[in-house]
Amino acid sequence: MKITMVTPFYPPDLGGIAVHVWKLTEHLVKKNNVQIITCTQVRPEIMLGNPLILKIPSINPPPIPYRSLTSFRIPVKISLAIDAIDTFNPDIIHLHGHHYLINWIIAIHPRFEKTPKVLTMHGMYALNPNVQGGRTLIEDIFNQTILRLFLNKLDNIIALTRTIAKYAEKYTKTPISIIPNGIDIDKYLLNLNRKFEYREKYNLPQDNIIVLFSGRLTYVKGILEFISAIKMLLKERKDIYFLIVGSGPLESKVKKMLLRIRNTRMMSWTPPELIHELYIASDIYVLPSKWEALPITILEAMVANLVIVATKVGGVPDVLEPYHKKILIANSNPKEIKKGILKALELVQEKRHMESIIDYIRQFDWSEVARKVIEVYNCVIKRKK
Repeated sequence: MKITMVTPFYPPDLGGIAVHVWKLTEHLVKKNNVQIITCTQVRPEIMLGNPLILKIPSINPPPIPYRSLTSFRIPVKISLAIDAIDTFNPDIIHLHGHHYLINWIIAIHPRFEKTPKVLTMHGMYALNPNVQGGRTLIEDIFNQTILRLFLNKLDNIIALTRTIAKYAEKYTKTPISIIPNGIDIDKYLLNLNRKFEYREKYNLPQDNIIVLFSGRLTYVKGILEFISAIKMLLKERKDIYFLIVGSGPLESKVKKMLLRIRNTRMMSWTPPELIHELYIASDIYVLPSKWEALPITILEAMVANLVIVATKVGGVPDVLEPYHKKILIANSNPKEIKKGILKALELVQEKRHMESIIDYIRQFDWSEVARKVIEVYNCVIKRKK
């Protein structure tokens, strides 16, 4: 099968969409020919091989009136993408992200009218209304016009969770499949007994309870509120150690804030093939996001058997529903985060492991995710004929 992936982000970009497309493609190329069309903020570039990667130049809008606008990569040479897809002549086009201009153009372009098209919805909002304090008029206008038109140009939608599927159902009758994000499960399951070995490897304290944050250092992830909660917690507890792993626009600010806070350490982004070691070395994982879809970090924390503290946003409650060692907090307010971590400390010694939900966990393995995606492709191609 010839598959074209269209994505605003691809490694070395950070974040869920980039990792999702990369890992999914890693499995698909074993039996399929894959082309990747992605945006870049540098010069155009073609990387030969399987996958065949075309990077087209793009620009980012300013963060006014929404900070999230800076991630809206706008392609400036879209003709490069159109011609490349046309030459590749794919059996199916798989678009990633519902609020990116490159995907809208490919979906409505007359050259690809007869080509089956699938969209993975990685989120539920375009302008982060939750961050801004509620639903916005401009968000509703977008949903009722551009989003509705875009979704109705597709042959199938893949939603990461039930919540995302229900969101999409408001604007389209296009068939929807639910297929989650994925992780390399065996890397975790085969190494769970190496906690203290990994702590030694990374020079982490052996006796402290380690609280981990892993992700992009952005306002949306609630990292600044998390640091405020750390300050409050360390006034009451001396047995907690905080590990922050990631990079992003707030990296320098986070480093400065942590300089005078004891029992903390910051590490830059860790390669995907090693990140499982830091999860296994930890005891508690905190996701204080203001909004989310289905973050891969939640899956990593779950299969590492950590106590999870997370805000009730997006698809997070859906995915954590059968997981016992969780504390869901109302929002990313520092006091809420602190309260959640204090409750999590009571669960650290909980012996119950994921054996009771191992079948549930297995659905998040990338091989299983890829298998389900191929099933969707085959159904869509069959319907389109």
